[in-house]
Amino acid sequence: MTANFIRALAVKSLDIPDKKRCPDKAEFDLVTVDDYAVARLILAPGWRWSESAKPTELTDFCQHNHLGYCVSGSLEIQTSDGVRSTIRAHDTYALPPGHDEWVVGSEPFVAIEFLGAASFGRPRSRGLHALI
Repeated sequence: MTANFIRALAVKSLDIPDKKRCPDKAEFDLVTVDDYAVARLILAPGWRWSESAKPTELTDFCQHNHLGYCVSGSLEIQTSDGVRSTIRAHDTYALPPGHDEWVVGSEPFVAIEFLGAASFGRPRSRGLHALI
């Protein structure tokens, strides 16, 4: 495990993001505080990684690591080996690479992500985490 240190005071609003990405049926608001990327994900009803993101990610499953907190909505996860789970409002979650995910129901899935945020929604990222 590596140690992380905060080196400077930084306060930013996700309502005024440093970057905004709007791939198919999704919106990602990104801010960088100190050396850390944080994102607000808004996934619309009907969004599914294998349909909405796979064509631009160019991988069979999502290869991003995710560490986040669900604000509202519901997201179903299925790993490449068939394990399933559901993320609901007020859940924290950690997802390793190798999964599909989809919004459940008629409410958008809204989450704040602390790991994987910098590259999520970037075309052809193949799960690589970078600040571009």
